[in-house]
Amino acid sequence: MAAAGKKLTWLVTGSSNGIGLALVRYVLSTGDNVIATSRNPAKTPELVKEVEAHPNGKWITLDVAWSQDKITQAIGEADALFEGGITAVVNNAAFGIAGSIEDIPEEDAKAEFDTNVWGTLRVCKAIIPTMRQRGSGNLVQISSVLGLAVCPGLGIYCASKFTLEAISEAIAQETSAFGIRTLIVNLGTFRTNFLAPGAMPVVEPSAPYKAPHIVAAMLQSEHDKHGKQRGDPEKAVKIIHDAVSGRDPALAKVLRLPIGVDSWSIGSAHFDQVRSDFDVCKEVAHSTDFDE
Repeated sequence: MAAAGKKLTWLVTGSSNGIGLALVRYVLSTGDNVIATSRNPAKTPELVKEVEAHPNGKWITLDVAWSQDKITQAIGEADALFEGGITAVVNNAAFGIAGSIEDIPEEDAKAEFDTNVWGTLRVCKAIIPTMRQRGSGNLVQISSVLGLAVCPGLGIYCASKFTLEAISEAIAQETSAFGIRTLIVNLGTFRTNFLAPGAMPVVEPSAPYKAPHIVAAMLQSEHDKHGKQRGDPEKAVKIIHDAVSGRDPALAKVLRLPIGVDSWSIGSAHFDQVRSDFDVCKEVAHSTDFDE
């Protein structure tokens, strides 16, 4: 957590839309510095102009699919843009592929992991040494309730977020002694373009997974949900900012930050099911020691 009232410098990956863009705009409104990033800023010149019209706003090119060396160089250059360097890195860049586990081609699954897992890890590995040397810093990992509970039809996306959760927990344990705070944000559904037509590649269900199978039903449900999500992105990004900046002391030490009614309810139900399974299996688990 940053000291309350201190001006922060944020670097946000995947800033050209959705939660990333909402966070960039909110950070600018607070007076904090922000370095927005995207793979191709030339595709959104109006957004670059909007951000850089503020004295506390910059926009740089950063593709999390780049090599580790190239990302490390880009992060190093970004760190020099504002006095004091980067205070918080928000790993937001991600995408989803929908379809049954059986139907999604291996190369597509690998591409999703390369962005959602390896891309995030590359950014972390680029900034952690600098934060460690300073003795402070914040890693904000934008995960999902689907990093805690699995949804059929989104299994590969869930798997990438489950992996991100594990890596983030390990980073938290390994770097807290250096003054680095890790915050895992478990988002529910928010009214962004994440579910917009064409935004999420969909592998059409093969015959066994067509309606009325649960995979087809879930894909249709996600399609129908676009534009009707109950979550307000502007409220979500304020909570993230408050948790990092210290404006909300209650959130200052949490590892996981569930945001959204569905995030809390789905996550809680999953934890209840895990606890139920463990309670049922307690005697079995304790029955496997050697008899001595």
